[in-house]
Amino acid sequence: MTYEEKKAWLWRFRTAKRFELLKLDELATLQTDATHTTQRFSPVPGGSGDGQALPRNVERIDEARRAAEAQSAVCDDIRAEIMEVFRQLDDEVDFMILFRRYILLEDWPDIAVIVRISRSQMFQRHSAAIKRLDIKSPD
Repeated sequence: MTYEEKKAWLWRFRTAKRFELLKLDELATLQTDATHTTQRFSPVPGGSGDGQALPRNVERIDEARRAAEAQSAVCDDIRAEIMEVFRQLDDEVDFMILFRRYILLEDWPDIAVIVRISRSQMFQRHSAAIKRLDIKSPD
């Protein structure tokens, strides 16, 4: 893999995590909406609904929960793959830079402060560490 392909492979976790957060936001929205719409669910005479609004909402919440759980499992799998590759790093600082960037999704300035090296040193170490990683291409 080229350097850019390796970075793209590492960024899969960020993309998966963003989808997980979106699915969790959707679930929270559906749950909040369900608590604020009790009147609409009631099949009381004179109501405008067909009496199926509550079951439909429960079904939507269940679907959203399953989707969030499935996405969480995807995140876990990708994280495990990345951590397995990171085990190749024998330098603690290199590991911390890559771990904080690609797993904790931290920004460069935050990483530099935590690792206690200059930004230019950090970028050099980041680049060298990625080049040393042996990532198997998916078949």
